Amino acid sequence: MDLPKRYKSLTGALAGGYGSVIPLQDSYLRRVVLLKVMHDKSNNAQLQNEITGLCAARSRHVVEIYDVLNDNHGDISGIVIERLRGRDFLEFHKEAAANPIGYLKILYQVATALKDIHSVGIIHRDLKLDNFKESSAGIVKLFDFGISSPGEGYQTTQNKGTLCYAAPELFVSGATVTPEMDMYAFGVCAWALASSKLPKTLHELPPQQTAACPSIAKVMPTYPAQVNGLHTEVVDLLDSCLNTNPGLRPSAEKVSEILGRHLVRHRHKGVFIQGTLKVVELSGAQPSVTLKIGALGEITVVYDGLVFRVTHVGGSVRINNVSITAGDLLLQSCLLSFGDNSLGSGQQWVTFFASHPEVVL
Repeated sequence: MDLPKRYKSLTGALAGGYGSVIPLQDSYLRRVVLLKVMHDKSNNAQLQNEITGLCAARSRHVVEIYDVLNDNHGDISGIVIERLRGRDFLEFHKEAAANPIGYLKILYQVATALKDIHSVGIIHRDLKLDNFKESSAGIVKLFDFGISSPGEGYQTTQNKGTLCYAAPELFVSGATVTPEMDMYAFGVCAWALASSKLPKTLHELPPQQTAACPSIAKVMPTYPAQVNGLHTEVVDLLDSCLNTNPGLRPSAEKVSEILGRHLVRHRHKGVFIQGTLKVVELSGAQPSVTLKIGALGEITVVYDGLVFRVTHVGGSVRINNVSITAGDLLLQSCLLSFGDNSLGSGQQWVTFFASHPEVVL
């Protein structure tokens, strides 16, 4: 194909099942970009899917689209996208067990990409290890939106995609494409990142006919046996992505939120303040504190690395004027009152603030 003058072809084209990716030198922006073209022009509609998906997503974790090329008839002939120069994850399974934090960071970023595209109605439909990679800045990005669906309700007739990543409900004629199918593929990715061999039951057609997929704990270390191992909540979350009932799979938003919370485990700090005096700090170094104000009331709060939980209440103590019991959580910012309301100004108040650490990638 004829290229605009700003682009110069480079060596190293990669051919896929439906198209090729060709590196180009962009003389305007002075950087190498990628041109994606289809082998068969009749499949150029997939390029429009890519344009729709990439333009709608606007996510830090989705590859960027830079340009659209047209032929002499004005039809789309190729798209120019960001070149991801970082590592891929096809061999990550070799280090996964020794690097559970790195494992979670990858999954967190993929889940965040899915959250972002699902929020604008895009369903990827071909999530697999081959379709996400790191940028030169070390950010994991999702790409290849060629068979994506712009919204729910789309019924597939050809069921394109990769078999072992396909959800069980796809194996019927005229299956309706849903975000839950992406979440099933995400669960398969969790396994593929951790092991060179997927469980046999995931290769069945449809999958998991003879048995449910084993827990990811079978191939990944868990907490507390390993300090940085997968927490029970994470194990259950990843396992639930492979539930054969799509209604029982978590949303990408929920997965992103929970994995993000576990990536900042033991990094929160809580501070109790009475008046202008700091009472005490609650953190990984000081995980438990008991506050007692005379005969008005007392409360014990424990930080388990994820949340600040009340474990004991004595006398009259309320959070934001609501009575509390053992097991309740402290909000990120709240007011604790000690003493019955009937005491009026005789009550005492303590303010609680908790930090909200960000995931560092």
